[in-house]
Amino acid sequence: MRYLHKVKKRPNVVLIMTDQHRADLMTCAGNDIVPTPNIDGIARRGVRFTNAYCPYPVCLASRSAMLTGLYAHTTGAINNCDRLDWRYRTMAHHFAEHGYLTSLIGKMHFNDAHKHGFEYYLSINDWLMYLGPKVRLYANEIANHPLAEGFFDWMMDDGAGFPDVADLWPGPGPWAGHVKRHDFSNMASELESEDHLDAFIARETCKFLRRHRGQPLFLVASFMKPHTPLFPPREWAEMYPVDAMTLPEVGDIEQYPPHVQENIRSHLGIDRRLRQAHRAGYLGNLAFVDSCVGQVCDELDRLGLWEDTIVVYTSDHGEMDGDHGLFQKFCLFEPAVRVPLIVCHHDSIPEDRVTEALTEQIGLYPTLAELAGTGPPREPALVSFPGPPKGLEARSFADVARDPASEGPGTVFGEYNLRGRVCQYMLRTRRHKYVMNQDSLDELYDLERDPGEHTNLVHDPDARGTVDEMRRELLNRYDPSTNPFRPKS
Repeated sequence: MRYLHKVKKRPNVVLIMTDQHRADLMTCAGNDIVPTPNIDGIARRGVRFTNAYCPYPVCLASRSAMLTGLYAHTTGAINNCDRLDWRYRTMAHHFAEHGYLTSLIGKMHFNDAHKHGFEYYLSINDWLMYLGPKVRLYANEIANHPLAEGFFDWMMDDGAGFPDVADLWPGPGPWAGHVKRHDFSNMASELESEDHLDAFIARETCKFLRRHRGQPLFLVASFMKPHTPLFPPREWAEMYPVDAMTLPEVGDIEQYPPHVQENIRSHLGIDRRLRQAHRAGYLGNLAFVDSCVGQVCDELDRLGLWEDTIVVYTSDHGEMDGDHGLFQKFCLFEPAVRVPLIVCHHDSIPEDRVTEALTEQIGLYPTLAELAGTGPPREPALVSFPGPPKGLEARSFADVARDPASEGPGTVFGEYNLRGRVCQYMLRTRRHKYVMNQDSLDELYDLERDPGEHTNLVHDPDARGTVDEMRRELLNRYDPSTNPFRPKS
């Protein structure tokens, strides 16, 4: 009993995640396209990080890195078909070892049935059981991806939990041939708002908090939206009519590396109305998921848990939303890699503050351990096996959370496409972003003068020194020649 009493003095930890939330699409970030009053409410209770970056702009890779404090080039959890090796220690293992009840409610894109340290795991499969025969309505939404016609025939999207366990269905899913086409005149879901996955996650999270509030909790409430499928409930869909959607101007793309140009041209080849539909559905999804986040925040209020709980809001990566002609993520432009990040704790973090310190989201694991007073994370491996380093690669940013005026590290690192023909690595300083594209054209952007990344300065003679310096610093962070996953030529 003395041990339990001692553990209970530590704060609860509640990590609220959405999927694919672009960092600048928050009212508190100065953008009024989508009202986000509930996420703004979290920001008023803590510190909002305006320069937080995900480690890898793909769902599974980013989440695995965040959970383990290890980069994708270490774990091999790189694309959405991979699985995180069960032998890696996660932040859930860490908190369980310190007497916390660990819980995951919603999406984490594990692709298998391993719980990775979460004692209580309510998955997307549980929601599909809740839907019963109404699953056919969700199947229709999976089939009608505005930018990917192939989903209609393939009928599989594990990124949207259909199925939640990869390889469940060999070949096309059993729903192939049993779905109907959408005309994209509007993006309203046929599901009632209370039947959406995000409403289910909000309700189940609130139930969990009520049932288990008497013990130390490590809880991840992980929502699906604004990620696909892009069909919000009707009330939210009607806020963003398809025909009213404008698309950003693309500009000169010849300065970008050939693989980026290819990606842009591929997107621009998609019918304009479908691109408008993607944007309308995305914005409606974001407005809806904010209301679901609000239900969890209200429950924390009702239960009087805010003062004794570290609360974090973040997302796994961003969304291009038409910038440079691109949609979704899968690149290293700012809208895809910069993420919302808010950290709150009544006892140790100031309220209603903003920091511009460069921050790597992968540092959440050691940060939460430090803020909760558990002591630092142990070695990254649960059991001995070849590959894991001796310690975490992630760095804590707890000092910036406690003192938002502090500067934090001078650089952030990111990577993408580690199994592709052009592996990409990013280093950002306070002013510049450098992208090394192996066997292709590199990129350099002056984010003070060119925040939209419209001018690649890599061949500018005046920028030669900056390119060389940032290249050296990037190689100090990670040597791409050691990437074991790159295809051999």
